[in-house]
Amino acid sequence: MDIRARDLIGVGVASVLLFPVVFFAVLLASGIARLEVSGLNAEAKRKIVGYLERNNPEQQTQDLEQSKVYEANLMKAMELEEKQRQIREEIARLELLKLETSQNLAQINQNREEINKKVGESRVLSDQKVEELAQVYAAMKPIEAAPILMNLDDDSIARILKRVPDSRSQGKLLAAIGALNTKRAASVTRILGWKERGL
Repeated sequence: MDIRARDLIGVGVASVLLFPVVFFAVLLASGIARLEVSGLNAEAKRKIVGYLERNNPEQQTQDLEQSKVYEANLMKAMELEEKQRQIREEIARLELLKLETSQNLAQINQNREEINKKVGESRVLSDQKVEELAQVYAAMKPIEAAPILMNLDDDSIARILKRVPDSRSQGKLLAAIGALNTKRAASVTRILGWKERGL
C-alpha cells in the first residue's frame, strides 16, 4: 500500500479537528455534559426550555389532542365555508326568481289590461248587437218571437227584453214565453228584477 505523506497529514488533521466534536457529542448524549447558552435574554431561554420540555410523552399527547382539535376546527371551517357558498348561490337563485317573477307579473298585468280592453270592446259590440236584436224582436209578433227567444239562455232573453223600447211589447213577449214555458218566464222575470243594473 502506497501511503503518501500528504495523505497522512490530511488524516491527522481531520482526526484532530473531529475528535473534540465527537467527544463532546458523546458527553452530551451520556448526560455528563450540559449545554448552556449564555447571553440569551429570559424570553429566548423560556422558548428554548419550552421547546425541550415539549418532547416529554405527556406533552406529546397534549400536542396530539390539540392537533386533532385543530383538524376538527379546520373541517368545521371548511363545512361552514361550503354552507356559506351554498347560501350565496341560493340567494343569487332567489334574486333571479324574484326578477323573473317581477317580469312575469308585469307581463300578466299588461295581458290583463289588453284583455280588459278587448272585453270592453266586445261588451260594446255585444250591447250594440243586443240593441239590434231587441228592435228586431219588438218588430215581430210575440207569438213568433217567443219560440226563437226560447233557444237563448235566460240572461240573454232578459237583456234583449230590457232593450225592447216599449214596455207593452216587453210584456207581450214575456207572456208569449210564459205560454211556452212558465218556469223560464219566471226565471227571466226574476233576472229582470234582480239584475236590472247589469242589463
